[in-house]
Amino acid sequence: MADDFLSSIQQLDARVGDLEIKLPFLVRDARIIGIYFTAPVRKIRKLLPGKDFSPVQILPGISMVQLTAYEFHDTDIGPYNDFSVVIQLNSPRYAKIPVYNFLKSNSSNERYNFLLHRGANSEEAVRVCKDHFHFPEFLASIEFSESDDWLTCEVKEGEDLICRLRGRKIPTQRSDIVKFSISTPEHQQAQPAEINFKRYGFSRNSSDAELTLGLSHPIARELSETIISTKPRVYVYASSCQFIL
Repeated sequence: MADDFLSSIQQLDARVGDLEIKLPFLVRDARIIGIYFTAPVRKIRKLLPGKDFSPVQILPGISMVQLTAYEFHDTDIGPYNDFSVVIQLNSPRYAKIPVYNFLKSNSSNERYNFLLHRGANSEEAVRVCKDHFHFPEFLASIEFSESDDWLTCEVKEGEDLICRLRGRKIPTQRSDIVKFSISTPEHQQAQPAEINFKRYGFSRNSSDAELTLGLSHPIARELSETIISTKPRVYVYASSCQFIL
């Protein structure tokens, strides 16, 4: 049951340097916007560390890059904001057939992701994610703003704009628990994670989300050279969710 998602978790005390944490690491309440963009598989493969990592194909020769902004309201180290660039990989449970693997993986609520970049606006979060989970984490300015209908997140490193994500507050009447296996450039063995999407919605209407890329930051340039268009393929808005790392 979704209501029992965190109730049975037994946490242990741990340390990252002089920082005391608890494991598993829990996010008890968060809000996210995730936007998916199409990219040629040949370009995606250049971002992955080896042939063992096979990107899913939503169409023959076409994969996706996911940009996600997170408002973590309640975590074991306090509230902070986060941003990630993710490539979904083929599931090892199914044949690596274009479209088929993608559909089977999604229908089973399992994702195999390669975490290419991740930023946080909290020094503690950067230490925990980088030193313990081996995420490619960096310190960033991640600022959310909102109007009645839209949520906007601007991501910078120093004064250098990486991107600006803007998503409509679409209806969030769905709920799902999704299991993730996360690989990173430093720690390529998949690490487990789970997300309880308590309230979320998704849209294939490109007018429900927008992406603005910076001009000079390396991540912005990388994205500009990789994705086919800044026009979204899929948009996900979760007004309430929980995480187990």
